[in-house]
Amino acid sequence: MESLKIAIASDWFFPKIGGIESHIDELARHLMEAGHEPHVITHDYRYLRPYADSFPYPVERFSAPVYLKKSHISLGTGQLWRINELYKKTGFDITHVHSIYSPLSIAVANLSRGIRDVPVVATNHSFYGSPAADPVLKPVLKRVLKRIDTFIAVSRPVARDTLQLLGESLDGRRVVVVPNGIDTEKWRPPEPEEREKARRALGISDEIVLFYTGRMTERKNAHRLPLIVSKALELSGMARDKVRLLIVGNGEMREKLVENLKKTGLGENTVLFDFLPRERLLEFYWASDIVMVPGILESFSIVGLEASATGRMVVGRDRSGISELILDGVTGLLGHTEEEVSKKLAWALENPDLVEKMGAEARRRALRNFSWGVVIKKLLRVYRMTMDEADGKDKLYLLYKLSRRIG
Repeated sequence: MESLKIAIASDWFFPKIGGIESHIDELARHLMEAGHEPHVITHDYRYLRPYADSFPYPVERFSAPVYLKKSHISLGTGQLWRINELYKKTGFDITHVHSIYSPLSIAVANLSRGIRDVPVVATNHSFYGSPAADPVLKPVLKRVLKRIDTFIAVSRPVARDTLQLLGESLDGRRVVVVPNGIDTEKWRPPEPEEREKARRALGISDEIVLFYTGRMTERKNAHRLPLIVSKALELSGMARDKVRLLIVGNGEMREKLVENLKKTGLGENTVLFDFLPRERLLEFYWASDIVMVPGILESFSIVGLEASATGRMVVGRDRSGISELILDGVTGLLGHTEEEVSKKLAWALENPDLVEKMGAEARRRALRNFSWGVVIKKLLRVYRMTMDEADGKDKLYLLYKLSRRIG
């Protein structure tokens, strides 16, 4: 495929830390390695200053008068005018927006397809859920997402959710599944000396290490970890001092987590960290034996992907997209309920040889199905399909060209 100029747009990008932000960064880097020219389009994150961009690809930041600090979203007519000028100057071949719930993504998609006649691909990273504003929000989303040519879902459950959300408004447009990618050279299993060094740095000797990282929200269920682990220890008969919990993250449920650690007596066996830069997490995976993903409605689970790539088995809930990433009994253990998760964790604690075996299989599956080399090829096929099917007959685009000619 010839080199493409690709606009990648979203409200959510660095310096904010999260799964979408990391995904966009790695996508842009690997598109560059494949010989393409990505440009990230986002806003200025004025409330997180000072920061300095040092990316190998262009990052175009556009400020706007409307900035919602809590949601990290920004939008304004002047902002869109300047983005339109960027499109005219750069001559993008395709636009790839991230999150169909990002106002900036939606606005750029409409500008791209409706004004510049550049085809649009949109990746849906999350579930719609059951918002209180559903009677108003769903019709609005169906309308504003009409100029997206192809939808990508990060898992089959997210694809089903997208189909259910948009229904007949899709009007023949495709929803295809392309999973998140992982750099399997960086995210790899440790050598024995690397694992020993990582454990020593975290003050771990011969304990079995259970690791959690992520936001501490009700849906992520981090606050329930002490209860899950306590029950597993009870079922396995293992002494508490034989297990160490490493927990990284923050959020509104952190106080409840601390409360449950005290309630279960696991506080002395737990080391709590605030959010850390993603590159710091590698040593935590290397030091761990089992990675815990207790959340419900996980659209995909970047943590599960990182765990698999580093050769760690996952124990978690199967009520989400993680069931496509983790194969129960093969690369990890998944339970439908919290009680089932405790039982499966107890079994894992009793069978350390099988924990290691599942971790090795998880690594092989990550290489085969989720490495960026595999994912980029899938994305480029979607780009080409979308470009080939674009008809260039958008009425707003024709109106825009007519107004330019008259002007």
